[in-house]
Parts: sequence; C-alpha cells; structure tokens
Amino acid sequence: MLSSLHIENIAVIKRLDADFSEGFTVLTGETGAGKSILIDSIAFLTGAKAQRELIRSGEEKACVSGLFTDVPADTLHVLSDYEIEPDENGAVVIVKTMTKDGKVSVKINGRSVTSSAGRACAVGLINIHGQHDNQALLDSANHIRYLDRYAGNDALLENYSKIYAEYRSIQSAIKHLTESERDKQRKKDLLEYQINDIENAALTEGEEESLLAKKKVIQNSKQIAKNIVTAYRALYKNSKGVTACALIENAADAISALSDVYDRASEVSGRLFDIQAEIEDTAKKISTLIPTDIEDPEKELENINERLNIIKHQKRKYGADVGEVLSFLENAKKELAELESSDEKLAALREEEKEKIKTLTVLSSELHDRRASSGKTLSEEICNILKYLDMGKVSLLVSVRTNEGEDPFTQNGYDRVEFYISTNIGEPMKPLSKIASGGELSRIMLAIKCVLADAEAVPTIIFDEVDTGVSGKTSQKIGLKLHELSATTQVICITHSAQIAALADNHFKIIKEEDEGRVKTSLVPLDKQGRIDEIARIIAGVRITQKTIETAREMLETIPE
Repeated sequence: MLSSLHIENIAVIKRLDADFSEGFTVLTGETGAGKSILIDSIAFLTGAKAQRELIRSGEEKACVSGLFTDVPADTLHVLSDYEIEPDENGAVVIVKTMTKDGKVSVKINGRSVTSSAGRACAVGLINIHGQHDNQALLDSANHIRYLDRYAGNDALLENYSKIYAEYRSIQSAIKHLTESERDKQRKKDLLEYQINDIENAALTEGEEESLLAKKKVIQNSKQIAKNIVTAYRALYKNSKGVTACALIENAADAISALSDVYDRASEVSGRLFDIQAEIEDTAKKISTLIPTDIEDPEKELENINERLNIIKHQKRKYGADVGEVLSFLENAKKELAELESSDEKLAALREEEKEKIKTLTVLSSELHDRRASSGKTLSEEICNILKYLDMGKVSLLVSVRTNEGEDPFTQNGYDRVEFYISTNIGEPMKPLSKIASGGELSRIMLAIKCVLADAEAVPTIIFDEVDTGVSGKTSQKIGLKLHELSATTQVICITHSAQIAALADNHFKIIKEEDEGRVKTSLVPLDKQGRIDEIARIIAGVRITQKTIETAREMLETIPE
C-alpha cells in the first residue's frame, strides 16, 4: 500500500508530505484547492507522461516520491527482473524527478531505472481511477481488456500475442512475395539492369581518389619537374659546381685538416661527411620523383576524365561515393536472388502460416470459452453491485462474439467484446455508449473496479470524484461500497460528497493558502472535530449553521449497515 507521499514543486504544491494508513481514506477540499494536482503528481510518479508545465513557476525541478509497503509478490517478481530488492522492512521507495529542460529520472530503492521500468513496477502497486476512466468505458475497444483482467487471461494472452506477432510477420513476408507477376518481373528487370550497369563500370574502392591524385600530378607535371630539377641541382650536381654537397665537403675537408692540432676536429668533420652523404642520398631520391610513366599527358588526362565521369554517373544513380555504389550492388544482387527464389520461399511461408493459424485457432478458442464463461459471472457481479447502488432496474450484458471473415484474428484473439445495457425493465439491450449517463457511468465503473479488485490484486486504488453525477442515498451507498472494498485494498478517494467522506477511516483536507505572496497547497489530516467541520462545509457551503454541524456529527457517528 501507499504508506507515505512526498511532493515537491508541482504546480501550486511547494512541498507536501502525507502518511497514509490502511483502509478507506478520503481527501476533500474546496474547488481549486489542488485536488487534481495531487492526482497528477501521483500519476506522474506511477508512469504518466512528464509534463514540464507541472513544475512550479520559478523552480528548476520537481520531485514526487512514494513509500510502498506490503508489496505484492507479482511486483516483487518484476523488481527482481531489474535486480532491485525491497529494503529490510520489505518496503519499496520510488522517486521520480523532472527538470525544467524535460529530463526525467526514476529511482527505485536508490537505484536508477528507466521510465518504462518504473512504470512496470508501479503498475502493480497503485491504480488511479479518474474521470477519463469513465470516458474509456464508453469505448467498446476497452471492454475486452476489462473482461480479460477479470478472467485472468494474462498468461494466455501473452502466449497468444507472441504467436500472433509471428503470424503477422509471416503475412507481411507473404504479401511482399506475392506482388503481381508483372510488378515482380519489372522489378527483376530493373535489378538486372542496375547490376549490369554497376558491374560494367568495374568500380573499385579508392579508385576515384587515386585518379584525382594522378590528374593533379599530370596537370602540374611541368612545375613538378622544374622544382625537382632545381632541388637536385641545389643539393648535388649542377654545371657551376656550387652545390650543398660540394660546400659541405669543402667544410669537412677544412675541419679534417685540423685533426692533428685540435682533438674534436675529427668528430666534427665526421659529422659533416655523414651530412654530405645523407644530402647526396636525398638528392638521388628527389630525382626519382619526376613522373616517368606519363608518355602522353593529354591522352592520360582524357582517359582519367572519362573514368571520373563514369564514376560520377554511377554515384549520381546509386550512392554518394564508390563504397555506397558497391553496397547498392550487393543489395541488388541479394534482392534479385530473393525474387528468383521467391516461389520456394512463398510455399514454405504458406506452410508456416497454416501452422500459426492452427495454433491461433486453438488459443483463440480457449480465450473465447474463458471470456464467454467469465462474461456471465462478470455481468452478474456488476449487476449485483449496481442494484446495491440504486440501479436495480439495470441489466448489463457482456457480449462476446467471434469475428467473421477470412482472417478473424486480432491482437486479442478472434473475439469482439462489448458491454450492453438496459436501464429500465422491458427496454432492449443497447451498447453502453448509447444510453449511459454520467452518474450511471461512475457507478458502472465503480462496480467494475470493485469486481476487478481481487483479480488485479493491486494494493492501492485511488478514486478521483467517483461520486460525479450522484447524490444523497446513492452517494452513501458508494461510500459503503468503497469502505467494503477497503477491507482488502487500500482505498483513497477524492470526493465532494459528505456521505462518502463520513464513511472514511481517515480524512485529509486539501488546503490552498497564501505564503510569502504565493499560493501553495497542503494536505492536513483531520481529527474528529476537523472532520465534523469539513463535512459541515461540504453540506452547507459558505453558510454553516449549528444544525449543519450537528448533522455532520451525526453522519460521522452513525454508519448505516
């Protein structure tokens, strides 16, 4: 269950801390006090999409954390998948933070996890029922989900979904292979042309770079030869005899002549002779740099440009560079090979498809039987609760029908599930979306939540204004039903109903007040007198009389059977 909650810098909430107990807890407060912000904060903690607008104005980040105790076994198993263990008291702490730039971080028991991991762990800890759930009830596409949760079809659906995904993949492959023969032949012709075109070009990796380098050399061959000759003559040999080698040789001879009178002369002259030898070797290497393989520069340039144009043409059609063109060639060969062997592949895929259809039929049939059987009991249990909630004339039918057609399978089997309702005796059953009012939807959804509570085994359920559209005796019965539900599940309810508030085990008031020139929301636990005053406010509004206070006191002290 949710034992404690911390909210920081969410909208009008500067800082809010609350400790919750088992049983039935209500939260009340004036309109605009921040009840919706509280729900948004808990939804954010449990995996709802982060909204940067939630961050309190002027703050850099917002944070929500929750301490959960009595963690169910299924959630512990999910946590273990992420190598997370509860603390020494068996508790789990989820902390979720969002910064102004939209970055979200999630920690579970101090360990950082992804948002999806946080959502996977939180889903088994808390369930939020708000106004959007009532609207979701109007969408018949959701009805099959309610029924499957009641029937406990999770494991069977998981197995079915795996096979269905494989089936759809096979269908996609078959569709790809069974293009019209005309299209198939046209594609083969195109691939053959592309393959021949590229192969005839006979491209090689690095060829373009090599050609461009050679072209540059040819275009500058005269300058290259001139500079090389100049360097060679300066270093080693020219008609005037003044070269680097000759000058260094003269210097070496001069220093060598001092060997008899100066001890270091031999060392220095030796180094000069070495330098002379190295310059001579370098000069000879320079002489080899003059291009000798270019017999006809103009013809060579013509050939290079022709080859570069071929490469340019190939790149324009098949890729940004030669590497991409060659990669295109390999892919085209593979695709052509697939087309040429498609008949054999198609036959094999059709056999696989038949096997998947057999398996899906068996699984869908099992799902159908379980849904049909569970649909009857679900209808009965919902109607029993609705009868208690002053909708005794309502009949509800969970319709389970199989899809017709050549391919009846969907993500959920071959069934279509829809809730039908009749609000008065003798009236025909019609789709729920056609005739249910707001108050009826609230009670129907409450009935579904009550029935599903055991199947879902979620330790905490939060109801946001479940009393919408009802009042008086019916509100009191909703409160009694919530109180009954709280015997096995922690129930937290935001309500405007005095009857529901009076039936709670614990009562908090959401208060909006001004602090240092800004509005802030806080959550205050109420004692008995505080509860009396708050229930009186709900009953009377602005003008609270002594009679109203006595009525509130009587409501708290008298809990109907």
